[in-house]
Amino acid sequence: MLYVKKQRNLESLDIITSALNEEANILNLYDRLFEALVTFRQLRWNLHIVDNGSTDQTWSIIQKLAQEKGNVTGYKMSRTFLFDSAITTGLDHATADAVVIMCSDLQDPPELLPEMIRKFENGEDHVCVRIISRKGASFRLRFLTMLFYALAEKLTQGVISKNVSDFRFASKKCYEAARSLRESKRFIRGQFGWVGFSPTYLAIERPLREAGVSKFQLLPKWSAIWLALSAIFSHSLVPLFAVAAIGFFSSLLSLVCTIIFSLLWLFSGVPFAGFGTIVGVLSLGFSVLFLSIGTVALYLASVYEEVKNRPLYVIAEKCGKIET
Repeated sequence: MLYVKKQRNLESLDIITSALNEEANILNLYDRLFEALVTFRQLRWNLHIVDNGSTDQTWSIIQKLAQEKGNVTGYKMSRTFLFDSAITTGLDHATADAVVIMCSDLQDPPELLPEMIRKFENGEDHVCVRIISRKGASFRLRFLTMLFYALAEKLTQGVISKNVSDFRFASKKCYEAARSLRESKRFIRGQFGWVGFSPTYLAIERPLREAGVSKFQLLPKWSAIWLALSAIFSHSLVPLFAVAAIGFFSSLLSLVCTIIFSLLWLFSGVPFAGFGTIVGVLSLGFSVLFLSIGTVALYLASVYEEVKNRPLYVIAEKCGKIET
């Protein structure tokens, strides 16, 4: 029997974004959203802006925008949290028929929203954006991004899809399922990937920033690597199984080598004098050992964060349209 998706109308939409020192982009973001949605006259939409610890005039601009417009809600975080925790703040306050998650730097073009809405009205519950190119990105960033997605897609069995960004449209049943996942190590793309809902994809070339500096590119190299590893480890047990497999095969190899060297010593009288071999084998053994301990330690760190059961974010102040 052929399954036909039902046509439906979108009556309300919550748009969620995080802003960290985005004073030059907030007003332009609202104006472009308004232009993109102006033809949907029956649609009630609300913009949730989470100020994630800005040190410029971002919060003042959000407050002014919320006073002037009836469809803007602002949340000022008590400090800078991870991007995914900031987005969770907006998700926790969403009540509309659907949500859009996007960046406030305008690299997620608001002009894509009408196409997302049409797909929802044609029966889609989850519309994701796949980045096919990144204008102005450095070679290092492109290489690290390619490496991350290659590993993540393979190790998570497709839960984290290749080149799929946080920019997405999700129906109420989809975003409610995603926000019900309350782990401390949050990766929004992974959470929405895990809940599924048969996502459909829109491919775009990611435009350049209109103003400001990319916060990801300002991260220290090791911080970016740690965030990437956390994202993979929170959605995959493959590294643990890999460590167990390495341990098993290295132990088997050691046993075979021990038997061979013992037989040579017994029957051929070969002295056990290979200093270089000993050092090499010991170095390999300790490398495998520390790799194994390190991998287990990363998972243990994740468990440690979970058992503390701290809140995912702390809101210092709110403004605008506050849902009760």
